[in-house]
Amino acid sequence: MIRFPENIKVVLFHFCARFQRWLRDVRVALCRVRYLRSLMVTLVLIALIGAGVAWSEYQTNWFARRLGAFLLSTNALRPESGAIWQDIQAQARTQQAIDTADPLPVPRAGLPDVVTNSRFEDSRVPESGVPGYVAIYKIPLPGVDLNTRPLGDVIASLRVYRQGLAIVKALHLPDVHFHAEVRKQIDYLYAQVGDIEAVAPDTLGVTDPDSLKAAVFSELATAVIPDLRKREKEALIEAYENGEIAQIFLYRDLGRFRGEFFREGSRVPVVFEIEAGAVSEIVE
Repeated sequence: MIRFPENIKVVLFHFCARFQRWLRDVRVALCRVRYLRSLMVTLVLIALIGAGVAWSEYQTNWFARRLGAFLLSTNALRPESGAIWQDIQAQARTQQAIDTADPLPVPRAGLPDVVTNSRFEDSRVPESGVPGYVAIYKIPLPGVDLNTRPLGDVIASLRVYRQGLAIVKALHLPDVHFHAEVRKQIDYLYAQVGDIEAVAPDTLGVTDPDSLKAAVFSELATAVIPDLRKREKEALIEAYENGEIAQIFLYRDLGRFRGEFFREGSRVPVVFEIEAGAVSEIVE
């Protein structure tokens, strides 16, 4: 039997103890590695499943629809409290007050008859800012009592009616609109004094009757058109207030608006112009 010195035994003993501790640490590390590997696999699987669910929800909205259906089915069971419910109830009460308002007394309202018997609606493009296109039209309401109409509808109709009236008051009728009336007056004058004959050559030279008639037309138009324009504007305002103008159309063109309006029962438009600034003040 081999006998080792005491110092060698001590060295071997310490070496064996350290070797055992090293083996134990290795086993613990291996156990941790296996645990971490299982954890990583689990996390990867969860990430893949989550990505698949998110992609499916993005494509189908299945979960959102099911959640919405569940909330709708249980809506009556939830307490009506909180700031959101208060806002919803306030909006509902306001809308109900507008839709089912008390009858609006016609004599005290001071409404124009055309607003009482018709609804005025408008359309504009774009809906905000300086418009490029504006339309105002009147929809007759035969047999409809004002007291049965919602107050909001009457207020909106009155607002559009006033916009249309402001447009009629601000529009400018071009001179060509009055040329036919000027020609009628010239023809009437010629009929009263007889045909104009050419002047004898030994006085002022031969004058073309057509040139003379054109000169008369120009002078008469300069003197008559302002008065005709004023009377026509007054007649148009009265026609609009009486509900005889059914449609007004405006479209922007080179710094101003050109427009047309149609009288009741007529398909021939009356053409006019209006300044862009006036339109912006009226419809905005």
